[in-house]
Amino acid sequence: MLIISEKLNSSIPSVLEAFQAKNDSYLVDVIKAQEAAGAAYIDINTALLQENELETMLYAIRLVKEHSRLDIMIDSPNVPVILEAIKEAEGRNVIINSVTLTDRINELLPVLQENPALGVVGLPIGEGGIPKTAEERVAVAGVLIQKLVDNGITEDRIYLDVLVEALAVGDENGKVVLDTLRLMKEAFPNVKTTGGFSNISFGLPKRMILNTAFLAMAMCQGLDSAIMDPAPDSMKKSYRAINALLGNDEYCMDYIDEIRGEV
Repeated sequence: MLIISEKLNSSIPSVLEAFQAKNDSYLVDVIKAQEAAGAAYIDINTALLQENELETMLYAIRLVKEHSRLDIMIDSPNVPVILEAIKEAEGRNVIINSVTLTDRINELLPVLQENPALGVVGLPIGEGGIPKTAEERVAVAGVLIQKLVDNGITEDRIYLDVLVEALAVGDENGKVVLDTLRLMKEAFPNVKTTGGFSNISFGLPKRMILNTAFLAMAMCQGLDSAIMDPAPDSMKKSYRAINALLGNDEYCMDYIDEIRGEV
């Protein structure tokens, strides 16, 4: 499973402060810690910098390229920022986060068509907002996928967001995501799945207990990637254990290495 770090996001107060201060040391420490914990991509969101969003996005991309081998997820509500960020990220694999069935998809289609290596996250959100049931989410996803495919975007470049919402505000929110994953895999086997998996525990105590349990359940449903923080010790150990139990860790070597690292 592909791990996409969530930790370079301006919605995190300490990261926002570091972005504002151009605190290279703090940000590089975050980048290196996420890479060491197993992240393959890092999601960069500088939207809360407002008029300085683009400048800060380019600055963050340069730090990632200079201090890690991480690939880049460009996370912005502004198309001009995305277009400039793609240029700055040249030399790394890039995923755009995200498109929905709005005018925004039409603005981004040309760059997706011109750059066949670009991945794109699709949010299956309809006119009424986030669909409440798994079946509704899959139906909207089908329309979004067809729109992308009709415009030359192959299914293997598409990451369908399964729309993880906090369990604290809806008893069924975890189950709906798991059902969505199962149905999406049945309906669109060549499309990848993703989502912000730490959202599930927002507002609840001992969040890592829920995060690790939910990740295990989602991986059992075929989850392809997760936007998450892989660095906490309990998450690192749980992730290695899940992979071993799913048969994705030959002779359990990654799990054994992780446990031996305690000594």
